[in-house]
Amino acid sequence: MSRVIEILIQEAKCRGCRRCEVACAWQDRPPFNPRRAGVRVIKDEQAGLDQPVLNMECLERFCGKQAPGAGSPLEPACVTACLFGALQLVLPEGNES
Repeated sequence: MSRVIEILIQEAKCRGCRRCEVACAWQDRPPFNPRRAGVRVIKDEQAGLDQPVLNMECLERFCGKQAPGAGSPLEPACVTACLFGALQLVLPEGNES
């Protein structure tokens, strides 16, 4: 049974570091390939903006990929890796553990 979580994306806070992509791909089976990550940072060079985009699987359920130091047992590796708060975990009420 999958756990329902929500990841809030705040594009204005994204700096294009791609740590979220690396953290997601690092948790996959070898070989390591950030192109297979469930999150992708899209760059708009003309506007000077970076925007994280999650694939449908990530939007629908918790992937189970966790990084050491996660703030919650439901926190995905991509959220833990984000230094700027562009990806934030939103837990549904009554699902704090």
